[in-house]
Formats: sequence, structure tokens, C-alpha cells
Amino acid sequence: MTARTVRSAFRSALALFSVFVLQVGILDGLRIYDRASEPLLVLAVAGGLVGGWWRGLQLGFAAGLLYDLVAGTPVGLAAFAYALVAAASGLLQGYMVRMWWLVPPFSALGLCLYVLAGEVVGQDHLFNDRFWLTLGVVELWAVILAPLTLRLVRWAWGETVTALPALPPPRAMEAEAGR
Repeated sequence: MTARTVRSAFRSALALFSVFVLQVGILDGLRIYDRASEPLLVLAVAGGLVGGWWRGLQLGFAAGLLYDLVAGTPVGLAAFAYALVAAASGLLQGYMVRMWWLVPPFSALGLCLYVLAGEVVGQDHLFNDRFWLTLGVVELWAVILAPLTLRLVRWAWGETVTALPALPPPRAMEAEAGR
């Protein structure tokens, strides 16, 4: 193992733990219409978009297992759903430069997959008459958390962000136009 691999593993664990604490400790109290956010799901999707399908699958599985610790559903249910949606989002890695807007649709897919898998294993309380409200709240939080989560995953894995070239100052553009 190289120093970069160890650093990446340590940072990934730190990011997972931080988002877990954020979800359980802080954002669980900031409910909208009695529905909570899913930052670990957003982290899993961001992991796939930044690192590709394999790294996303690994991060999604770990994030799902952390969520399973507090969800009260069978262990492995969230891990299954998060890993699949992270791997699916990872298939788009390399095609998109600015990809924060892909996080909410994949988060919706992850929540639907989680509920569907829950229905299969007998957790019929996950799909109820307020499911669409839950989906809307999760989407709203995914839009808010996506840019920060993508940056967190890039930091954890040591990925460089390709930035668009900066525009020159307006006065420099006017000087060039006057030539």
C-alpha cells in the first residue's frame, strides 16, 4: 500500500463518519413535514460520480451499512440500494465535467430502490401515502448538499477538479476590443 492509498482510505473513513454524524446528529432534527434528509445516499451517489462505478460501489456499500445501523430495517437493505445506485451513477464518470445536477435524480433512484427492496423483504411500512412527500424532501436536500458532498469526495480521494479557464477582467476585454 502506498501513502496515497492510506491517505485516501483515512480520508474516506473520515468523510463517511462526518456525513453519518451530520445525518444522525444534526440534519435529523431539521425535518421538513416530518421527513428527514439522506446525506449518506447523497455521499454514495457523489462517490460514484467522482470515482467511477467500482469506488462508488464500495463507498455506497459502506454508507448503506452505516445507515442500516440506525434505520431499524434489516441490515444490508440500505447497503444494497446505496451500492447499486452509486455504481449506476459511477457509469457516468468521465462524461460530465460539472455533475452536481446529477446527484438529485440518482438520489431519487436510490430512495426508490431502497423502498422497493424493502417491499420485497417485507418492510411494507417504507412505502406509504407520504412516500412522494419523502421523495420531494430527499430531493430538496440532495440539491442543497450535492456541491458540498462532491467536493468532500474529491478531497477524500485526492481528485483534482478541472476548472474552466477564468475570464479576463472586464477592462482587459475592453482594451482588446479597442485594438
